[in-house]
Amino acid sequence: MARHSSDVSVLGADSRVTGRISGEGALRVEGTLSGDVQVTGKVEVLPGATVEGDISAESLDLSGSLSGDASCQGPIWVRAGATVKGDLRGSSVAIEAGSSVDVRLDTDFTLDLGSTGRRR
Repeated sequence: MARHSSDVSVLGADSRVTGRISGEGALRVEGTLSGDVQVTGKVEVLPGATVEGDISAESLDLSGSLSGDASCQGPIWVRAGATVKGDLRGSSVAIEAGSSVDVRLDTDFTLDLGSTGRRR
């Protein structure tokens, strides 16, 4: 894994890693990872990248594929074109149209009933 000055570790596009990754800072996955991730910063899974395992991080920005659970203190973004199967747990979860999801969500949310005409 390459390390950038902004404290981001990078698993390159041509990399295939089997095993657990843990540490301080952020992680950007451009290749294939089979194993769990536990980092203190943000995890980015880029388009074409695959993670098969659980992710524990500050936040998750998913544009590739995740087969596993994600547990974040902050937000989770599932971008258009992403594929995810597992449980998503974060302060908020945003799922863009065009993504493929088979998930269970665990987050706080506000349901806006204003457009239904029903008021309490």
